[in-house]
Amino acid sequence: MSTDRVRRLWSLLPVAALCGAAGYGFARVFPPSELLPVLAVAVFGPIVLSAVLSGLLGRRPARENDQGRRPTTPLWPSALLTVVVWAVVVSATLFHEVSDGLPGGPALRAAWSALLDAPHALLSTILPAPGEPELLVLPHAVVWTAAAVSAELALRTRSPLLPALPAVLAFGFPLVLGADGPGTSYPAAGALAGAAALLALVRSRAQLPLRALALRLPAVAVPGLVAALLGPHLPGLGAPYDLRETVTPPTVRPQSTSPLDQVAAWMRNGDESVFTVRTSGAAPGNYRLAVLDRYDGTTWTSGAGLTRTGGRVPAEKGADPGRTKTLAQRFTVQSLPGIWLPTADRPSSVRTPEGTSLSVDPDSGVLSTGEAVPRGFTYTATSHLPGYDAERLRYAAAADDPARVKLPALDAAGQPIPSVRSFRELAERVTRGSAHPYERAVRLADWLRATYRLDPEALPGHTYRSLEFFLAEGGRGTSEQFAASYAVLARTLGLPTRVAVGFRPGTRTGSGTWQVRGRDVLAWPEVRFSGVGWVPFHPTPGEAAQGGSPAVSANEPEDRQQADRDRESAEPAPPSTHPRTPGEAARAAGGASGSGPPVWLVVPLALLLLATAYVLYALWLPYRRRSRRRNDPDARRRVLGAWQQIVERLTEIGLPATGAHTAQEVADFGAERVGDAASRRLPALATLVNEVAYGGRTPDTAAVASAWADCEAVEETVRRHVPRRTRLLRLLRSAVPGRGRRAE
Repeated sequence: MSTDRVRRLWSLLPVAALCGAAGYGFARVFPPSELLPVLAVAVFGPIVLSAVLSGLLGRRPARENDQGRRPTTPLWPSALLTVVVWAVVVSATLFHEVSDGLPGGPALRAAWSALLDAPHALLSTILPAPGEPELLVLPHAVVWTAAAVSAELALRTRSPLLPALPAVLAFGFPLVLGADGPGTSYPAAGALAGAAALLALVRSRAQLPLRALALRLPAVAVPGLVAALLGPHLPGLGAPYDLRETVTPPTVRPQSTSPLDQVAAWMRNGDESVFTVRTSGAAPGNYRLAVLDRYDGTTWTSGAGLTRTGGRVPAEKGADPGRTKTLAQRFTVQSLPGIWLPTADRPSSVRTPEGTSLSVDPDSGVLSTGEAVPRGFTYTATSHLPGYDAERLRYAAAADDPARVKLPALDAAGQPIPSVRSFRELAERVTRGSAHPYERAVRLADWLRATYRLDPEALPGHTYRSLEFFLAEGGRGTSEQFAASYAVLARTLGLPTRVAVGFRPGTRTGSGTWQVRGRDVLAWPEVRFSGVGWVPFHPTPGEAAQGGSPAVSANEPEDRQQADRDRESAEPAPPSTHPRTPGEAARAAGGASGSGPPVWLVVPLALLLLATAYVLYALWLPYRRRSRRRNDPDARRRVLGAWQQIVERLTEIGLPATGAHTAQEVADFGAERVGDAASRRLPALATLVNEVAYGGRTPDTAAVASAWADCEAVEETVRRHVPRRTRLLRLLRSAVPGRGRRAE
């Protein structure tokens, strides 16, 4: 087997690394545990197939004397067999349940249909996506295709980097589809860069020996490390373009009985076991089951737009509650009607049994299975409970959310509804003297808690008429009336509100174990503040004592209220007329934006990146020069190039760096200093150089090969005599502009 063929076969290893790195970019789209088995098949399957076909079909590359003739084996058998094998593999792995592992019509139709639908499905799913065959077929097909094409290019061409192109193009799929996914693409990009450098080294036309290849592997790893470590910190790299912004996901509205209508039933069956939960971390708070944000004067309903998720719950947009505490939960459902899953506050991740179709409302963070939750259903969730800062909330503005402030004010005949006016007058009277939205929200909750009584036996209902009766005459109600009344009254004040339904922590039954029963059901309102997000308030009597309310007392001292009024009425200070220096302006702009790494980090990283680039350039430059000389199309220049290589190497062991030496003088110096069989051939090579340079002789192929064989022997001898550190320093100096030109 020829050396060139061996190198091409060895180059399949970096090709596999390239395709594996490109496929691992999908780790932002799928959980790695679901993705890695697919990648193992999609990477090695087509590469092994191409290597086997190369041996069975006797494929041979073109030799130098073939005048660039194409390989004798046509491409179409490999392409056809690759497609057939992919169909068999996909049927036997991802779609084995469709046709019992056989590549029959049902499995192939299912695979093709899933492949066409997968991009849109992934763009309308909260990442990471569930590892379902209908979605995993996309990375399987992309990586398989890239690996097959790369392997064929590696076996059929001589280009050092052309086989890397399919993997680079395949890497674009996870970059686009995973823009909103967890984690980062820089490790995969670093591995891709390192594998590409290794591919170029293995397929180099310089045909370096194995030892020389091993010595250059550290330099090959540098591009990957630079891309992986420095990429996230480079200035000017903003958020990637997210294709999801152009895709309209299918809107799935929950079809289920409103949990608010079930509060009274849960209260009447107070001993009924609803679920158990085992917690670790922070102390458990209330468990949110559903969020209702639409009110038509009769009932509160959910406007949730459910989106599929593989378990991640995105953070609330534009919200920063401040410090948080982590709470891990494991739920076991005992009797929970409806399609909703309870979790503490807004979870960040959820894990359900395999086969569960989990959806999330990105706006509220509530979870749904889309169907009735069976008894014994077990799942885990991780929540980051917010710790609200009362001082920050005190002056926070109400969020601009017209949909959550809207109340129906006209009846079917187009006449004003009197209840709305009475609600507004009541809310304004209760909160009179409050200077800020948060103060009005707190005062309203305190008033309801102090004025009305909790009665588990009270009649249910949250229509306008029911709330008006509760506020004006009844005076007793369940948390349903307290939460609904608060939400309606707050909306008349311009505060965006919604009603959450869930459960209290329940009764402790062991270390970190809690039993939640029907009597623990609870409804509470939430108010949205700009920059903070949704903040829960607890107007139900007895609820604040159980640790539910983040509100501070609304009964502030009179001097504090007066100070607030004085601050608001004070004239703003005139702007400074002192001009700022450019440095001050830049610092102010940087502080205002709050983005980008600090200067103390950017400058060292930039210098390190420049130094690394210079070292790589210095290491690459002599190989490029040698490759150009050896592969020159003119045989005369190839001979002279070999002689130039010899002169440069002899300069490293004492030959004066001047162009005044004759070829014979250089040969005599080499014969004296090198002292092996190669040095004895230098005089003959010097004669050939003189004849080529001054006599117009055109050497044949054998003479050219002999000249480069002498050059390699001299180079090997010089490498043994010159320390590696000395050679490296000379390489770094030779890369300085002006020095390299003299060597040309």
